[in-house]
Amino acid sequence: MYILWIVFVAAGIIVLYRSWDADEPWLALKLIGYYVLGAFYIRLNDLALPVGFVVGMLLLLAPKTNRGAKRGAVVLGLALMLLGWLLR
Repeated sequence: MYILWIVFVAAGIIVLYRSWDADEPWLALKLIGYYVLGAFYIRLNDLALPVGFVVGMLLLLAPKTNRGAKRGAVVLGLALMLLGWLLR
């Protein structure tokens, strides 16, 4: 199950990396960071609060390059966090 999860995340990051608009150094590592930030949550009782998604979207107000790819990485992190939270 974990191998499938890792393959799915890697495929998502690769697709997002190929959709970049402008040349940017270290874009792959930035996308991985935005993914991890989007998947971060705080658990209160049985409720998961996606704090990382909110912070990630606020961080996207500053950069002008590759905003769509970075937003996709944050949303991918949120989607996989929700999927993991629902499947547990």
